[in-house]
Amino acid sequence: MVELIIVIVLVGILSALAITRFFDRSVYDVETSTEQLRNILRYGQKTAIAQHRDVFVILGPNSAALCFANQAACTAANQVQAPSGQNSDTAVTRAACNNARTWMCEGRPANIVGSSNSNVTFFGFNALGQPFNTPGSTAFNSLTITLTSGASSRSVNVAPETGYVF
Repeated sequence: MVELIIVIVLVGILSALAITRFFDRSVYDVETSTEQLRNILRYGQKTAIAQHRDVFVILGPNSAALCFANQAACTAANQVQAPSGQNSDTAVTRAACNNARTWMCEGRPANIVGSSNSNVTFFGFNALGQPFNTPGSTAFNSLTITLTSGASSRSVNVAPETGYVF
């Protein structure tokens, strides 16, 4: 009987600790958004290499998207198609990406704040997969984008010469 009571007390303590993790979604939201951003950047780089053309990354205040043209408001003809033929199509993505379902554009949840080590909101990958700033601007330096929600934060980095995303 004593062993049973000890087991019940231990399970109660563990469940009390674990239950707080289920109600704090910020850790999961930040991790998911970070991986999503990394995948968008990697897909943009791979598309640039595969199609031997420039692919531009548009980092909006609450979204990340890929475009074949050097323009902040990407037209439908220049939108890079999502690899599966459709983006996540969540309410956040629809709002941030002009309801374009096939575009490689993803929205970021409102509880996540993005910041970078520079004011880069627009850059591209060339046919070799190397990152570059838009014409007329300075050389591409290392880019670090930090996504934060509450006490949780994660970083996405783009190396200057190789375009390696990590």
